[in-house]
Amino acid sequence: PTLVAGSTWPSDEEHLFDAWIRIRDKIPDARLIIAPHETTERHLRSIQRWAGSHRLTLARVDAPNADDADVVLVDRHGVLGDLYALADAAYVGGGFHSAGLHSVLEPAAFGAPVLFGPKNDKSREATKLVEAGGGAVVTGVPDLTIRLGYWLGSVTARDAAGSAARTMVQQELGAAVRSFELVTALLAR
Repeated sequence: PTLVAGSTWPSDEEHLFDAWIRIRDKIPDARLIIAPHETTERHLRSIQRWAGSHRLTLARVDAPNADDADVVLVDRHGVLGDLYALADAAYVGGGFHSAGLHSVLEPAAFGAPVLFGPKNDKSREATKLVEAGGGAVVTGVPDLTIRLGYWLGSVTARDAAGSAARTMVQQELGAAVRSFELVTALLAR
């Protein structure tokens, strides 16, 4: 089972990494693909140190051994959207950071259930995803561990939540057209 964690900040990783170690105790073959928001060498090295301190093999995304690594570290921009296709579950960063939550729609469109932190009040899509059963808000390590364990440990639960996520995205298709029509109607008045 693969968790793709996208656009994470250190404040997300503080919770995610502790939860991930607990998940690996329960699901030893679970794989983490992490694409931090900031890809500075300093930040990437801190993730490498964390993995090494927990005896997790880590490879950068383009390394020849990336397929076999416990943790795949994405060190460049522009590939996260494609990587969500590999996700059995997704964690979207920004929900523990003042910058705000990043897009939950990309992983949801691939049918991945989506987790994110509590600072999501400005994201209409996050609210709709939770209401549909395709996403969940996590407030710290305990509930992040529980939710990840549930979705990564149960194909049935994961598929149901992933289907709900994909359905929510499909129901929202055409929003740009609806917005254009609304603005056009308002301007015509």
